[in-house]
Amino acid sequence: MSYKTKSQLIKGLILLSGLLLITACAEPKPPFSIVEEKAKASETKTVKANIPEPEAAEEIVYEPEFPETYIVQEGDTLWDISTAFLRDPWHWPEIWYKNPQVENPHLIYPGDVLAIIYIGGQKRVQISQRGEEGTALAGTGTGGMKVVKLSPRVRSQSIDSSIPSIPIDSIRHLLQRPLVIDEDQLKNSAYIISSLDSHLVNSINDKLYVRKLDTSTGNGRYQIFRPNRPLFDPTTNELLGYEALYVGESKLLLRGDPATVRVTNSEREILRNDRVLPIDNTNFERDFFPKPPATDVSGDIISLLDAISQLGQYQTVAINLGFRDGLETGNMLNINRRGDIIRDKEEEDPTFRVKLPDEKIGTAMIIRAFEKMSYALVMTADRPVSKNDYVISP
Repeated sequence: MSYKTKSQLIKGLILLSGLLLITACAEPKPPFSIVEEKAKASETKTVKANIPEPEAAEEIVYEPEFPETYIVQEGDTLWDISTAFLRDPWHWPEIWYKNPQVENPHLIYPGDVLAIIYIGGQKRVQISQRGEEGTALAGTGTGGMKVVKLSPRVRSQSIDSSIPSIPIDSIRHLLQRPLVIDEDQLKNSAYIISSLDSHLVNSINDKLYVRKLDTSTGNGRYQIFRPNRPLFDPTTNELLGYEALYVGESKLLLRGDPATVRVTNSEREILRNDRVLPIDNTNFERDFFPKPPATDVSGDIISLLDAISQLGQYQTVAINLGFRDGLETGNMLNINRRGDIIRDKEEEDPTFRVKLPDEKIGTAMIIRAFEKMSYALVMTADRPVSKNDYVISP
C-alpha cells in the first residue's frame, strides 16, 4: 500500500471518529416523548351521553263503539259512565271538558245528556244538555266538527243529588271510621275503665267512664273501637298498624277524668279497655278523581276487608304502601297476579322450572291513606282478588 493511500485512509478514520463523537455528545431524545404524544392524542374521544329517552305518554283509548250521547241515569257514577266511553275508566278526568259557562261544571245529574265533542281536534266528553229544562246551542268547530255550547243558567238542586264519582255506599265505612291505628296512637288513646253498675259487657244507652278523654275539642261525639289483629309488611315484617274493629258510638255527658259518655249506637258488645276516639268527618270526601301516583310504586295486598280469601269489584283491600311512599287519595293502581312457577317436562333436568308472566287482573283506587299503609277500593276485577296478588303503578 502506497503512502498516499495510507494517508487517505487515516484521514477517513479520523473524520468518522469525529462524527461519532459529535453524535454521542448530542442530547438524546427522550423515549417518553412519543408515549406522551400518543397519550395526548387519546384524550380526545367520543363520549355517548347516557340520556334516557322520554317515555311515550299513555294513550287514552276510547271504546270502539262508544256512544255519541249518553243520558245519565239514577244510580250512575262517573266511573260507570266512563266505562261507556273509555277502555281505562280512570282516564275520565283527562277527557272531561268543563265548560266555564256552566256553574259547577263538574257536577252531573240524572237526566243530563253527555256527548262527545272535539276540542283542538281531540275528543272530549261534555254535558250537552241539562236534564231539567236544559238547552243546548250547536256551533261548528275546526274541521266542521260539531261543537256543543251551553247557555248559562242556575240549577236549583242540592250537591248530594249529583252523580258521585264512585259508589259512596261501598266506601262510607272507610271514610267515617279509623280502620287503622298506629302503635303510638294506640298507647295514647282514651279507654273505657268501667261503666255504671260495673257491667262487664255494655251496649246502647249504657253509661261508660272513660280515662284520658280530650273533651276540649270536637262535637262531643266519640267512636268506640277495639284494637284488632296487627298488620305486618309481608316483606320486611315491619308493624304497619293495628286494625281498628268498630264497636259503637257514644255522646259526652260529663267532662272530667274519667269522663262520662252514653252509648248511642253499638254493633257489638262494648268491653273494658275498648278505645275511644273523637268522630271526625272533616275529611269526608264524596268525589274521588283518579290519577296515577306521583312516583312508581309497587306493594303487596296485606288484608282483605270483610272477606276471607277472595273479593271482587267495589270491595276493599289493604296494601303496604302509604303517605311515606307518596300515595294519596285517588291514586290508581293496577292489581297484578304473580305467574306460577311450573316444571317444563321437555327439559331433561327434572328440577328445571319456568316462571309464567305476571298478569293484570284489575285496578284499585286509594280511598284512605295512612302513614305506612292504605285502603284501596277494587274498581275493576277480571278475576277474584286475593292476598297473594300485588299492586303496581299503572
